[in-house]
Amino acid sequence: MAWTKYQLFLAGLMLVTGSINTLSAKWADNFVAPGCGGSQEHSFQHPFLQAVGMFLGEFSCLAAFYLLRCRAAGHPDTSADPQQPFNPLLFLPPALCDMTGTSIMYVALNMTSASSFQMLRGAVIIFTGLFSVTFLGRRLALSQWLGILATIAGLVVVGLADLLSKHDSQHKLSEVITGVAGVGIPGLPCTESLDKAFYRLCCPPSPGGGHVGHQLMWTCTCSRGDLLIIMAQIIVSIQMVLEEKFVYKHNVHPLRAVGTEGLFGFVILSLLLVPMYYIPAGSFSGNPRGTLEDALDAFCQVGRQPLIALALLGNISSIAFFNFAGISVTKELSATTRMVLDSLRTVVIWALSLTLGWEAFHPLQILGFLVLLAGTALYNGLHRLLLSRLSRGRPLAEEGEHERLLGGPRTAINDAS
Repeated sequence: MAWTKYQLFLAGLMLVTGSINTLSAKWADNFVAPGCGGSQEHSFQHPFLQAVGMFLGEFSCLAAFYLLRCRAAGHPDTSADPQQPFNPLLFLPPALCDMTGTSIMYVALNMTSASSFQMLRGAVIIFTGLFSVTFLGRRLALSQWLGILATIAGLVVVGLADLLSKHDSQHKLSEVITGVAGVGIPGLPCTESLDKAFYRLCCPPSPGGGHVGHQLMWTCTCSRGDLLIIMAQIIVSIQMVLEEKFVYKHNVHPLRAVGTEGLFGFVILSLLLVPMYYIPAGSFSGNPRGTLEDALDAFCQVGRQPLIALALLGNISSIAFFNFAGISVTKELSATTRMVLDSLRTVVIWALSLTLGWEAFHPLQILGFLVLLAGTALYNGLHRLLLSRLSRGRPLAEEGEHERLLGGPRTAINDAS
């Protein structure tokens, strides 16, 4: 059956806003501007402040929920029906996981390319499957175990593509994480001098002069952002298990759930910005004061480079529309369509990153993406849907599809963080 104009609009909205969400965050990271107190120009490296903005975008989903509720007034069977009591504090543990995982991912985005960032988030399947077996007592089908193995293989290929890439301009903070702080270089700022110092550490001088092992330096540095993304997926998978165990059984509207988690995350992380302003982070920090986060420096940079504000606004607004569009696509079309559109989002992000010169092309990324896509399809049961179409000439029942793809701990209430 052909899609209606509204369904096409929803699919396009999900694809566009989902792509903007990642690209706008990376765009902000790429800006260089002076900070407060006449400090020199430096990169906009404020991952925790960016996470606050993301939660503000999630919080705005509450407004969308109440608009839908007002529109649906007089229809007691609507999905936006408010007569479903629940304790909002149930969302606090998932919100804490969301806050931690999102902050780590924004740190990692400073270190790796936008496309690798998007692809490596597929690792959540591995940990969600394992945790669902351990804590929810689920039994995974053979196809799901094969999907997990395929996902692991895809992650290895994508990581290898990053290691072999020669474009280390995308890994500005990775030199800090990878051992410079561990060996101790007191007072060394996060600038080009740090790159040179780390180069000397990883690549010792050769007898004939110069340095050997440039690839060793790349191996030491570029994978750290990728590893942080995978670490963040462990926390995201814990969030999914918590939502499955304590939240889904209350049948809370997804927009209300996203907005409530956004409220908790926004308030808590905003308060944490105050102690972060004073906590020394040494060479880990990307701001001139050397603290864990310097929100004032971020605002000064925004004032001196207004395009940063545009990037942040795009990130905040896009996540709200992305969540709304994703939920609507699942309702109007299918969960399978939502997964396919999310995969297309990775392709769009990758293509635009290459076009803008933010990363270099490596053919291994294509292989890695295809293997990750196959793993996701196997885990979510798309092979059964395709076999059913081929053998019977008709799709599986929509209800069964939703149970396979959304009934288990496979999709977080907020899957765009």
